[in-house]
Amino acid sequence: MKNNASLPLLVFAAAALMAPMASAQTHASILFTRTNHRAVDSSSDTILYRVKPSGDNVVQLTPMTFHVDYGAGRWSPGGGSIVYERAEQSPGTHWQLFVVNRQGGSPLQITRGSGKHTEAAWGPNGTIAYITDDSGTNCLGAVRADGTGQRIVFCPSREPYHRGYNIMSTPQWTPSGKSVLVEVGDYGPGLDPQWFSRIFRVNLTTGAVRKLTEQIWGDPNGGGGGDEQYVTITPDGTHAVYADEDGDGVPMRQVDLSNGTQTTLPAGTMPRYSKDGRKIAFIRNDHVFVMRADGANVRPAIANPGPNAQYRFADWSSDGQHILVDKIANDRFLQIVYLPTGSARTVARGTAEAGAWFQP
Repeated sequence: MKNNASLPLLVFAAAALMAPMASAQTHASILFTRTNHRAVDSSSDTILYRVKPSGDNVVQLTPMTFHVDYGAGRWSPGGGSIVYERAEQSPGTHWQLFVVNRQGGSPLQITRGSGKHTEAAWGPNGTIAYITDDSGTNCLGAVRADGTGQRIVFCPSREPYHRGYNIMSTPQWTPSGKSVLVEVGDYGPGLDPQWFSRIFRVNLTTGAVRKLTEQIWGDPNGGGGGDEQYVTITPDGTHAVYADEDGDGVPMRQVDLSNGTQTTLPAGTMPRYSKDGRKIAFIRNDHVFVMRADGANVRPAIANPGPNAQYRFADWSSDGQHILVDKIANDRFLQIVYLPTGSARTVARGTAEAGAWFQP
């Protein structure tokens, strides 16, 4: 449910990692951000960049604008364009989505209207699904990459007696390219509320909505309430993994979306399926771990993590042999980890998020 945060680095012998990556170096690119802080007025701004996995050819894609953050960049399916968020820091201002060519140049604003337009997910045929939040009402929207056809597709109902504020996950396109999967979560009634989660499949052409599952999460330690859940869904849309937001020591749970059956997985948080659905990366004690999708073969992703460093997972490679991570220590660095050896190589100073790694 939550987006991944940022992190730093380790140094390793380049040969161990460059050999497996060589075939993808020519056209593959990674999106990342850097935040600049100014002590004189405590202001900041965040800039979006593109870089090759080798660390070469850093290209600035958005301008430096005081009190404005650019980020959450995601690639088009063919890698020719990028959709990103422009967020003004002033209270009451709007967040909008923009599209820019991978070479940079003049950006195109594709969303308009009040509220926050975030969590963009680029699907086939030039359609981008996104989440809009206007005065506490979250809905699923869609717009074409040229800015035409902006519309609201689905606003989930508010459950009776709930707190009335739905949180919606980043839309995930189904393999058919006709629908997206989206999770809707909110807290139930009472002084110690439980977390209610529903996953829907929404057809962006017809507007047809089908609820795939509804889960209620209480306190894993036996109390009455429950924490917000991180959710990851398999690329084929058949299963989801729920993880407690404070759940380093809380078992994750896999849910079969066809019948609601739950399977207990090892403890961790911030899970993310690989692009073939066979593996899961997750966080435990601020380090990245990987395991098979059935919970077997749990192991640290990085063989020699740096001292006093915190890691967050950003993205999987297409072959499932590499992961993109953020490392936070004395600064923030973007690293590629080669899973068979646990070797980590720094790509750039900055951080990345899911959808940041384009591989042809």
